Amino acid sequence: MTIKKPELLAPAGNFTKLKTAFAFGADAVYIGGECFSLRAQADNFTREEMIEAVRIANAIGKKIFVTMNIISRDADLDKIAEYAKELEEIGVHGVIVADIGTFMTVREICPELKIHVSTQANNLNWKTVDFWLKNGAVRVNLARELSIEEIAGINYNLLKNNPELADRPADEPYLEAFVHGAMCMSFSGRCMLSDYMTGRSSNRGDCAQPCRWNYHIAEEKRPGEYMPVEENERGTFIFNSKDLCLIQYLPEMIMAGVGSLKIEGRMKSEFYTAVTTRAYRKAIDYCFENMEKYKSDDKFIQEMMKELCSVSHRDYSTGFALGNRGEQIFSSSSYSRDSDFIGIVKECRVCGENEYETIFSLKGAFDVGNELEFLIPGDAENHKFIVNEMFNQYGESIARAPHAMMEVHIKTPFKTTEGALIRRWK
Repeated sequence: MTIKKPELLAPAGNFTKLKTAFAFGADAVYIGGECFSLRAQADNFTREEMIEAVRIANAIGKKIFVTMNIISRDADLDKIAEYAKELEEIGVHGVIVADIGTFMTVREICPELKIHVSTQANNLNWKTVDFWLKNGAVRVNLARELSIEEIAGINYNLLKNNPELADRPADEPYLEAFVHGAMCMSFSGRCMLSDYMTGRSSNRGDCAQPCRWNYHIAEEKRPGEYMPVEENERGTFIFNSKDLCLIQYLPEMIMAGVGSLKIEGRMKSEFYTAVTTRAYRKAIDYCFENMEKYKSDDKFIQEMMKELCSVSHRDYSTGFALGNRGEQIFSSSSYSRDSDFIGIVKECRVCGENEYETIFSLKGAFDVGNELEFLIPGDAENHKFIVNEMFNQYGESIARAPHAMMEVHIKTPFKTTEGALIRRWK
């Protein structure tokens, strides 16, 4: 079997995150428009922003996929047809659907528009995937409940019954799977908790995430007596999930036949987008270059895990990938991160030999004397230095930068670029 380099598919909750994802190595991004997306609370994209996003992507050989993955009702179908026409006119490279009615509507109205099937469609066996591909889908995102072994079995049967799939180019993968990000406690994200408890439907893009809340149990004859839901050695088996992280198992995912490796997180920050995309970009490139070396390079894996722990996350888990049923259950809904997001570079000016004035928009407070680390697009290395002095936008010397969105000027011994991110390790 010929091993093809997988696509890295990153989240883009708004236009800034889209540019960040591309700058830090994504081959494609998935975005949401102003309707029919499962992230209604994200900033999402206007028509004008989508047009510009497609223009940018085409200019640099990248792709834009648009989510239309709500579970639709009759009242949605006419609007879905209109929206599909609009997306086809804009020139997006594909749409992501979960619902058969939505799928059929898009196929009828826009037969040339490429359709990807969402993980929400519960794609757990090869015949399900085969059905979608034979009926016009170009790609299927596999259910997160599958193990790597099961994914390999699905791909084996697909190729056995559809040998032409082996001839697809690497940039047209037919299997996609999540490798990183938040996991839903419900089966493939099919959850009614939010709708029942808050009136906000998770299957229509408005999840309030009640699975992350803290709960106690009350016995009906003992009102006011609340028992905490605690974890024992077998787990809690209730609600909260750890975050998924499969960076250590990329060789196995690639060998299993996954052609697109997907990062979750359209609601996350541009810092999250940059760090996770950059880490998986490095990992995919290294893995594809020397898969056997990658498997035994503990130092590299530890470095990538350090990177991934620098952003806000729950404890990491392999989910169902290794066949460990229930391993993803978590006893806390809290997040942790090992670094603070300090800012985004707006401009870099040459001041002299090995001296640059870096101007950035502040995201998190810091002081003179702190060590900052820069993540620069296109640069595989991280750059650190201790801030000796800094100035505000009026040229006034300041000892502390306290206010988010303020403009900060510092001198750096290395060149940065617009869009570079700054962090400070805790």
